[in-house]
Amino acid sequence: MSQSTAALEPERTEPVCHRPAAQRAEADVPLEEHVFQAVFRPHLSMVADMRLSTAAVLRRAGLPRWLISNVVLAVSELVTNAIEHGQGVVKLAIHVAEDLVLVSVIDKNPAPAVLRQAEPDDTSGRGLLLVQALADAWGSGGQETWCEFRRSPKGRAA
Repeated sequence: MSQSTAALEPERTEPVCHRPAAQRAEADVPLEEHVFQAVFRPHLSMVADMRLSTAAVLRRAGLPRWLISNVVLAVSELVTNAIEHGQGVVKLAIHVAEDLVLVSVIDKNPAPAVLRQAEPDDTSGRGLLLVQALADAWGSGGQETWCEFRRSPKGRAA
C-alpha cells in the first residue's frame, strides 16, 4: 500500500473515504492500493496544493491522463466548496483501487452540499454540476461530500 498524509491534526483511525453502505455495490473493489489523506485549515491557497497532491498520487497509481484531469477538477471543486461553505478544518481523502478512484471531502458544516442551478450571469455555483458531469457517482450527507470515478469512462467500453 502506498500512503501519503498531510495533516495539521492527528490522523483519523476510522475510514475517511467511503460511500454510504446503502450505495455500495457488491462488486466494489477494495479501496486499499493507494491512499492520500490531508487535513488542513480552510484557506483558498490550499486548493492548488490539493490539486497538485491529487495529481501526484494519481500519476503514481498509473492512471490515464484523462482520468487524472477529471479527478483533479472534482477535487478542486469539492475542496473549494468545503473552504467557502464549511466550518473548521477540511479533510480530503483519495483512495485508488484497481478500477476505482474514490474522493471524500469532509468539513464541519452539518448541512450536506446541495446541487443548485446557477443563473447564466452567476460567477460561481457550478462546482457540483461539474462534479456530477465528470464523476460516475457522487453524493453528500452530513459533513461529507464524495465522488467516484471508474477507469472506464462513462459511455465508453473499457
